[in-house]
Amino acid sequence: MSALLALSNAIKRVLEVAAHASGWLLILLMCVTCIDVFSRKLGIPIPLTKFQEFEWHLHTVIFSMWMGYNYTINAHPRVDSFTERLDFRVRAWIEFVGCLIFALPYTWVLVYHGWDFVLTSYLQSERSEQALGLGHRWILKGVMYVGLWLLLAGIVSVMTRLIVFLFGRRPQAEVDLQIGHAVLEV
Repeated sequence: MSALLALSNAIKRVLEVAAHASGWLLILLMCVTCIDVFSRKLGIPIPLTKFQEFEWHLHTVIFSMWMGYNYTINAHPRVDSFTERLDFRVRAWIEFVGCLIFALPYTWVLVYHGWDFVLTSYLQSERSEQALGLGHRWILKGVMYVGLWLLLAGIVSVMTRLIVFLFGRRPQAEVDLQIGHAVLEV
C-alpha cells in the first residue's frame, strides 16, 4: 500500500508542476485582454480577431493544464448536498465507485478518441474560420488532448489514494484524501 501511496504522490506532484507552470500564462492572458479592451475603447485599428482568439486559446491552455491537479485537490465542481452528512468512509466508497464507473471510463474514451481529433485537425491544416484569425488549430487541440491525459492521471492518483484508504485501512490524514464537501480557505 505504501507503493500505491508513493505513486499517487508522484502523480500529484507532476500535475502540480504542470498546473503551476501554466499559471504564469494568466499574466499573458491579462495583458492580451487589456490590449483588446483598450484598443476597442480607444478605437485603435489593430486586428482584434487575433487578440480575441488568442484570449480563448490561453483560457483553454490554462484550463487544460489545471484539470488533473484540480481533481486531486478536490477543486472541481461537485454537488455534495446529499453526501456532506455521510461518514467519510461512505463518501470514499461513493467516490471510488463514481471514479470506477463514470470518471475513468468517460475520460478514457475521450483520451482514446482525442488523438484522432488532433491528427485530423493537423492533416486538414485547420485554422480559424475568420479571415484574420489564428492558424494551426491543431496546436490548441493538442493542448486539450494533453489536458485529458492530465485529468486521467489525476483520476488515477485519487483512485490509488482511495484504494489505500479503503482496502489498506490507512488513516485519512496519512492518505491525504480530499473528497466530498470542500471548504476552501481564502
